[in-house]
Amino acid sequence: ELAKLLGVPDVLVFPSVTLLQIGVLPLLTGSNGVILGDIAAHRCIYEACCLAQQKGSQFIQYRHNDLNDLAEKLAKYPLEQVKIIVIDGVYSMSADFPDLPAYVRLAKEYNAFIYVDDAHGFGILGENPSSDMPYGYKGNGMVNYFDLQFAEDNIIYVAGLSKAYSSYAAFLTCGDRQIKTNFRN
Repeated sequence: ELAKLLGVPDVLVFPSVTLLQIGVLPLLTGSNGVILGDIAAHRCIYEACCLAQQKGSQFIQYRHNDLNDLAEKLAKYPLEQVKIIVIDGVYSMSADFPDLPAYVRLAKEYNAFIYVDDAHGFGILGENPSSDMPYGYKGNGMVNYFDLQFAEDNIIYVAGLSKAYSSYAAFLTCGDRQIKTNFRN
């Protein structure tokens, strides 16, 4: 049902967003990738990035929602190196959110992925926002709010059910079923 709501082929379910972060981020970057994290990202993202760093990845922070600072940092790495830009969908302390389409454009320019932790937006923000419904419909998250595509726009999307749904679970979108199989193994 989550995959259907989001419009993706499949999702991988975890007990919590924190456990998802610490399990997935180090795997995504391997021992020579680069994680570029927004300085205002949630603490559990920071901890997962530090764990990835202990396993050989580089972890660099950039100024909050500052695409120029991020671009300067991205430019230092070769296009073929794994680069993951880590952001919150909605920042928990300020309730602001990034210009996700601008992040997508920047990520494509530097051959990077965008890792969106939408724990505070999923269930609230959704598709087709309008003046009557400024947060959109369905609560299917930040990616749908901006009418972006998960796979085509290199978005790794994670969210949880603990905020809007008051349930204990989290998930990671999978562009195809093989991704889910790879993570399980």
